[in-house]
Amino acid sequence: MKLFFGKISLYLFVLIVAGTFFFSSCKKEEPLPPELSVEEKARDELYKIMQDWYLWYDKMPEIDAKNFKTPQELLDTLMYKPLDKWSYIADKSLFESYFQAGEYLGFGYGYSYDENGYIYVTFVFKDSPLYSDGVRRGWKITAIDGHTITPFENIRPLMGDNRAGVTRTLTFQKPDNTSASFTVTKDTVRINAVLAQDTLHVGNRIVGHLVLQTFVQTANAELDSAFRYFQAAGVNELIVDLRYNGGGSMDVAIKLASLIAGTSQNGKNFISLKHNDKQKDKDEDLIFSNETYALTLNRTIFITSRGSASASEAVINGLRPYMGVSLIGDNTYGKPVGMHSWSYADYVFVPVSFRLVNASGQGDYFNGLTADDFAPDGLHYSFSDRNEPRLHDAIEYIETGVYPNPGQKKSLTILPAWKGIWAEIGAL
Repeated sequence: MKLFFGKISLYLFVLIVAGTFFFSSCKKEEPLPPELSVEEKARDELYKIMQDWYLWYDKMPEIDAKNFKTPQELLDTLMYKPLDKWSYIADKSLFESYFQAGEYLGFGYGYSYDENGYIYVTFVFKDSPLYSDGVRRGWKITAIDGHTITPFENIRPLMGDNRAGVTRTLTFQKPDNTSASFTVTKDTVRINAVLAQDTLHVGNRIVGHLVLQTFVQTANAELDSAFRYFQAAGVNELIVDLRYNGGGSMDVAIKLASLIAGTSQNGKNFISLKHNDKQKDKDEDLIFSNETYALTLNRTIFITSRGSASASEAVINGLRPYMGVSLIGDNTYGKPVGMHSWSYADYVFVPVSFRLVNASGQGDYFNGLTADDFAPDGLHYSFSDRNEPRLHDAIEYIETGVYPNPGQKKSLTILPAWKGIWAEIGAL
């Protein structure tokens, strides 16, 4: 009986299983969830990063990421607007070309407005076709493709899409009041980060003068070349012009600070990175490096503007515990934070990830670093012209020890409102 009962049980089990299979196979199959697009996957990846790494993650609104179609829509909603003006998403190829190769797609020039709203060229990269045409700092842009420029006009839309082959005809008024027009094509431009370098004799002092536009990796070799020149010339005072420098790589900022600070500061704390409470173990002290062409200085004078941001401000703030630092021109921008970057597909996510604090614990300069002397940007002068107002005041301070135009004043900087990676590039 037991054996028979066992057989009945076995047959019954098989029947039940077979029946279940039969009836379930007759049911309508549930559709699989749709495959997420690359954009949606990127959106979800960004949300994870923001939850873990964003400096102000605890200020983000509670949302369902699936309600946002693109990573950019999500980022715009999550950013902590009272403080964060900088988190951005970049095209991967543009990001890598700029920071690693020192290249970008454009026409190769910077611009700014004078007090009347007229637009002047602030610098031209040597690889730009405009440089070959003879265009230089101080040339006024009067028309683009026949369109007359009006005061304070935003000319970026007039310069066309960000793609190779876009052609524009620019008309200029030269410093001698003659007119010139050139037709140029948008293409890859190699950046020369050092816009100018020379030495000035001020009394018995030999003053090194450096104009640095950005902190990209290719700037390292340019800085070595400049400071080798300064060292050979016996420089004992230094003016560093960062008025158009919107930042860049902290590695390059460490190099510049180390070249200025000298070998006596090797191994000391330059800047500390302070992350959110989820990433405390990632906090890091960045130290001064040993640089062959480092100078021996007691102080450094920086020419600054509201366009001096991020790594530029970190260099100034990081040097303050170790030497005298003076700011001539205007208050800086006010970006005491930095970003890590994450790539996904063709995107690079660059959210604010840490605070920047110097060896004395000073940071949080969201209103900018305050200038000691206020002078307008001399758009009509070359960088090395001693009549250029900011350079003039720096030289006078070296001569007399007195700031010619001290005291808090309204902003004297009228620069384009760059956003995202273009705030780093700072050029068309």
